[in-house]
Amino acid sequence: MNYEDQQEYLKRSQVWGAAFVAALIVVAGACLAIAGTPSKIVAVEFGLAMIALAISMFYAPDYLQLTVNPEKQARWEIKIRWRAIGAVLVLGLLFASNRRGLAWILVAAAWLTAANLLAQKVRPRRYCCAYFWAADFILLAVFFLLRLGAPLLCVVLLAAAAHLSIVICEGRPLKWAVVVIASGGLLLLSAGRRPIADLKFSLAAPGLLLVSALGTGWLVSRAQERNAKNIQAAQRELVEFTGYSTDRIWELWSISNQELAKNWQLAGLDENDRERMAEWYRQNSELYVFAIAAYNLEYKRIRSNLKVLRFAQGSCLDYGAGNGELILELARRGHPATYFDVEGESMKFAKQRAQQCGLAVRFLHSKEDLLRASQERGFDTIYSLDVLEHLPDLPGELKLLSSLLNPRGLLIFDVPAGATKSHPMHLNHRLDVRAFLKAEGLEEKRGLLQELLFRKQEKYVFLRP
Repeated sequence: MNYEDQQEYLKRSQVWGAAFVAALIVVAGACLAIAGTPSKIVAVEFGLAMIALAISMFYAPDYLQLTVNPEKQARWEIKIRWRAIGAVLVLGLLFASNRRGLAWILVAAAWLTAANLLAQKVRPRRYCCAYFWAADFILLAVFFLLRLGAPLLCVVLLAAAAHLSIVICEGRPLKWAVVVIASGGLLLLSAGRRPIADLKFSLAAPGLLLVSALGTGWLVSRAQERNAKNIQAAQRELVEFTGYSTDRIWELWSISNQELAKNWQLAGLDENDRERMAEWYRQNSELYVFAIAAYNLEYKRIRSNLKVLRFAQGSCLDYGAGNGELILELARRGHPATYFDVEGESMKFAKQRAQQCGLAVRFLHSKEDLLRASQERGFDTIYSLDVLEHLPDLPGELKLLSSLLNPRGLLIFDVPAGATKSHPMHLNHRLDVRAFLKAEGLEEKRGLLQELLFRKQEKYVFLRP
């Protein structure tokens, strides 16, 4: 993956996202001004809905579309809608002015709950966007036509429903946005004849729907195009390495993590038996090739890799380098680069990638060779990401890595918090990492930049004075 391209794409996404959010705020302000002075309750609910819509428009298109997981969009939608149902109930119970209003709030919550439960059982992936838009459209049509809510609130909920439908669209999001705008516009027009508000508001209200739908459609379209390019590049490398068809690659992307978890459970390894554990990783290295390749195509992983690449200085080591994603990019950027991992398919794959790109990377698989390499030159930056949770002797590994650092060298690593159902091979380390490395003479680099880049405490940056 070319991370300069990813960086440029994400910067432009932020610009586009900020522009559409600004347009949303302007149109929402116009609607608020034209509608007059709403009640405090309506103003609060309108403001909360706008904040949620703006945040989701800025973040969700890339998060949901940069992926090879076909279930991600539907699962996210269902999870978000459970939160929305909770918000409807809480705000309704707090602010309902009479029994009739409370009854309609309960009806709305029941309708949304039924739609979500059905989606969980059926999971209509291909038609998920249409399914949820239909469910929301029917509910909002009742509220619009029977004038059961404030017009201002109904309009922002329509814009939010349009966004939630389009952001999970799998294909042709701009065309789907036009369908959503047309149907939503007809609803506003029908409600306007009642009328829902004065003429000025009836003219301004569709602007919120228009900006939400077209903005989301454009951002999703860009993300899908970027994701297709990333997938094509990854598939090309994997086809050349394995000879598998693209269908087989998609299958392995989808099942590799489950197969790894199953194989780990079947092996029943003693966590203190380093030799058997190393052998297990060698035997399962092909599955790791595909699991890591799929992981590297995820939005959060792309962002994470871009963040850690900023710390690179001088000679770099990636300890537990897997497919070589980070170390190849560091070599591309001109850093003396060393790859370290067990021998297996992932190392072979990384070597082939380096050769095809003409990158000078030193490949090592024994700690003896690693120690010799450090005595020749040492390392100015050491990365060990998604690795240490797999190794039984965390204190020994950290002691080794800290000993390889040159003065003013940086150690960047993470230690995820133990085993999970999907990753049972993650070991439950109880070590106080900060205290241990400070005793080894390292200083933690946790300034404002690090706080912004690594909000999770499981990621660490240490400096050798």
